[in-house]
Amino acid sequence: MANKFSLGANTVEDVTFLKVGGVIDEDNTLARSLKKIDGRTVVIDLSGVERINSCGVRDWVNWLNDLDAKGKRVVLVRCSPCIVNQVNLVNNFVGRGKVKSFFAPYFCPRCDVEQLKLLQVEDFAGMERPRAPEVRGDGCQQARCEMEFDDLEAAYFAFLPRNTGQVVDAGLKTLLDDLSPPIRERIKRLDSVQPSAEPDKTPISGMYSPLTVTRTNISISRGGPPSEAPPAEEKTETVRTRGSLGVVLTAAALALVGGLIAYVVFVIGGK
Repeated sequence: MANKFSLGANTVEDVTFLKVGGVIDEDNTLARSLKKIDGRTVVIDLSGVERINSCGVRDWVNWLNDLDAKGKRVVLVRCSPCIVNQVNLVNNFVGRGKVKSFFAPYFCPRCDVEQLKLLQVEDFAGMERPRAPEVRGDGCQQARCEMEFDDLEAAYFAFLPRNTGQVVDAGLKTLLDDLSPPIRERIKRLDSVQPSAEPDKTPISGMYSPLTVTRTNISISRGGPPSEAPPAEEKTETVRTRGSLGVVLTAAALALVGGLIAYVVFVIGGK
């Protein structure tokens, strides 16, 4: 079961560090958190976000617009897979914010192990077609680790050209260079922490289904109704349900026709 929405804030110098977790839905407290954000620069850790629905997407986009209107500079770090999904689906999901790092799903078929790996956006600079880097599984003792990227590269990394293009994001570099050395070091430490293995947590494949990310032209306007497309896995389930119902109805119709034929044959034969 997913955790409820949570948001923690801590301001150091002129930088506010936010930790967002759980489910971003209609019960979020994003709007109320504005008064907690004192720093001009806002670093948002999204590693704990497990799911976001259409109402949450609308509130998130409006919240980022409010931060921008207040002159805040937003940096998104440690984006969870469901956040990457929305960045790819909704054109203005990050607003004028900068994505610095994100998690990517990996899987080892030999060990049957799923893991998330933290990747830096700047490492993809200059790639015409971003490719998942080779990584080693945590605790892997094999001479050759068989950890593989567990999604479609073209779909999962579709958001990267908007952030890097063929060069390092100059805006993000300038923003970070404006910060004091202690703050830059703090962000560097934060942005190097891999997720801990928690066996009671929902498996990666359960909270994010590969092959569901597709690039669209969806945009959420400020204050507008949610227009998020339903996740592909929900569509698939609907199709399966409808297909099953169709089979049942067809079988019932055939049984009815068969009964009528048998009745007619019986009546004629009786005569």
